[in-house]
Amino acid sequence: MLRIVADTRETPSGIPELLEQRGLYVQKRSLDIGDYIVGQYAVERKTTSDFISSLYNGRLFEQAERISHAYPKYLLIVEGDTQEALLELKNPKVYWGTLLALAISYDFKPFFTMDQEQTADVLYLLAKQTTSRGKNERPLLVKKPRMATTKDWQLTVLGSLPTIGPKLAEKLLQSFGSVRNVFHASKVELAVRGGIGEARARKIQQLLDAEYRRSQAKQAKLA
Repeated sequence: MLRIVADTRETPSGIPELLEQRGLYVQKRSLDIGDYIVGQYAVERKTTSDFISSLYNGRLFEQAERISHAYPKYLLIVEGDTQEALLELKNPKVYWGTLLALAISYDFKPFFTMDQEQTADVLYLLAKQTTSRGKNERPLLVKKPRMATTKDWQLTVLGSLPTIGPKLAEKLLQSFGSVRNVFHASKVELAVRGGIGEARARKIQQLLDAEYRRSQAKQAKLA
């Protein structure tokens, strides 16, 4: 029997039920990384609006970093009307630039579907194609590692900043010596001394200075 693991938070989407209708055995679990696990593949599913939102706030690259370190193979499914979403963007080049960065830096393979039915079809075919000798590969489940050291926490805090990630987080720590010093640094200090460039430094400053519960219009300016 073809098997797949689905994150419990995917249940409201209706996709796990659609997969069961296609004959898959769906095991629902709370996943630390990814939305679906098919054999050795971790699959991240995003609606077009969620994809664009995570693109601008930097969360997308953080997730790409985590999933690429945890699993040997991974896919990204972007679900929804991509063309309509692109028409609403002020600068569509950012969208394509992000896809290129994901493909080049993380070897992410993006798939585009129009709705949940098509997403279920992609996941079903993936499960079918990973079948070996009549048996579906046992899903590889990876748990988010526990952080035991101060350095782990430091890298996690700084790595969650927009467009930073673990490599630049370590670079910032080496330049400034502590998380507090990074947060107290000016935009110029972050860009030059931290070596992360003006664009990244500006996004960090905007995030640190942003008011909580700002309107969507104001949040869009962070992009």
